[in-house]
Amino acid sequence: GSSRSGATNVMKVCRSIPTPAVFSPDSGGQRRWRSHNRPRYGPLYRRFPTEVKLDYPPKDRSQLFLLPASKRLMFVANGWYYPDGKFGRDNKKATPVLAFASRGNHNHMDSLTAMEVAAFEKLIPQIKARFEECKKSLETDEARDQALVHVCR
Repeated sequence: GSSRSGATNVMKVCRSIPTPAVFSPDSGGQRRWRSHNRPRYGPLYRRFPTEVKLDYPPKDRSQLFLLPASKRLMFVANGWYYPDGKFGRDNKKATPVLAFASRGNHNHMDSLTAMEVAAFEKLIPQIKARFEECKKSLETDEARDQALVHVCR
């Protein structure tokens, strides 16, 4: 008897709340992903717009190179970018790009222009110096880590 009247009161309260308030994202209710008003490149799409564009898979590309440690693919192809950030044929600048693809499915990962590759090459001595600093402090870091308390949960 008493549990039935409690269920009826809950149903009355639920009916009194407007439906959009029950299913709004702010209230924790679920809505279908298509009804969300968000940008096209949201977290559900698993990709984001890049500044350097590339027809993928490319119809005209260089030889494939396999990176030794990660097994990623690397190749040169024709791409384009928009220098001023304004889209359109008048502002489109064609350029060769260095592109990277994933190892398993060959999905396009990223593309670099010649200017970006040159900037990266200038940073190589600094990157190597940082790795050397890390190698020098490796033994002291390992000894410090061994002194810490390790607990398995």
